[in-house]
Amino acid sequence: MGLAEKLAEIAEKYDIELDEDATECDLEEKDLEELPDGVCELESCEELFLDKNQLTSLPEALGNMSAMRELNVRQNKLASLPASIGKLSALEGLFLQENELVELPDVSSCSALRGINANQNKLKGLPAGLCKCTAMEGIYGDVNEMEELPKDIGNLTGLEEISLNKNHLNLLPDSIGSLANLRQLRLAHNRLAMLPTSIGGLVKLKGLFLDFNRLSRLPEEIGGCVMLEDFNLEDNKLTKIPKSMSKGALVNLKGLYLQNNRLTAMGFVKTMPALRKMSVAGNDFMKDKAMKAEVDKELADANIIVGAANASM
Repeated sequence: MGLAEKLAEIAEKYDIELDEDATECDLEEKDLEELPDGVCELESCEELFLDKNQLTSLPEALGNMSAMRELNVRQNKLASLPASIGKLSALEGLFLQENELVELPDVSSCSALRGINANQNKLKGLPAGLCKCTAMEGIYGDVNEMEELPKDIGNLTGLEEISLNKNHLNLLPDSIGSLANLRQLRLAHNRLAMLPTSIGGLVKLKGLFLDFNRLSRLPEEIGGCVMLEDFNLEDNKLTKIPKSMSKGALVNLKGLYLQNNRLTAMGFVKTMPALRKMSVAGNDFMKDKAMKAEVDKELADANIIVGAANASM
C-alpha cells in the first residue's frame, strides 16, 4: 500500500484531514494503542498531536519527521521515548505530561528546542545533552523523582523559567547562577538543605519558590537577586534571614512568605519598601506575646497584608 492510500485510510478511520503535504496531524483522543502506519512518512508535518490516547511506545521511525516543530504526547502510557527524537533538529516544543517516563532521550542535536513539559512522570533526572539546547526558554518537570540537575544547566543562558516542584532535589549545581535571564524558579516540595552562593547571579529573577524544603540558612549572595518580587520560603528550617536581605538589597520584593520556620526575630520590614504581603505564622517569635504584638504592629504600620502564599502548584 502506498503512502497516499495509508493516509486516506487513517483520515477515514479517524475522521481527520490528512494527505502527503499535511503540515499538521491531529490524532488527539482517538483511543490509539499504536501509531498508525504512514504517519512517520509525513515529511512536511510540523505538528503531531497524539495526546490523550493509550500509547505505550512510539516507533523509531518518528525521527524521520524532520520538519516537526511540535510533538504532543501528553496523557498516554509511555514508559520511554525513541532515541530517534534526538534527530528532530527543527523541534521546538516537546509535551510529555502525564506519562510514565523514567528518562528522556539525548536531545543535544535538537538545536531549536525551546521548551519541554514533562510534568507528572517518573523522571530520575534530565539528560546532560539538554544543556546544549541553547534556544531553551522553559523547563517544566513538576511531580517527578529528580534528585539532581545536570551540572552544566548554566549553559542555557536564554532560559526564563524552571518549574520542578515536587521532586527529590537535594542540591542545585553551581552553574545555575549563570542563568542571567531566568525570571521564575519553582522548586517547592523538594529536599534542598542549602542553596549555592551563585544564586546571586540570577539578576532578572522575579519569582523564587522554595517552600517545603529543608533550608536552615540562605547565602548572603541572595541579595544579588535585585529584581525579586515574590519569595516563598514557607515550611523550611530558617532561624534568620541574611543581612543582605535585612539591609535592603531586595528593594523590589512585594511578597515574602516565611510561615512555619524557626525565625526568632523580625525587624527588617522597613528595609523592604515594596513589600505588600507576608506570612509569618509558626515562627519562634510568634510564641512570645510581646514580640508577636510588636511584629503585628510593624506589619500594620507598613500596610502589609498578612496571609499564607498562594499554592505553588
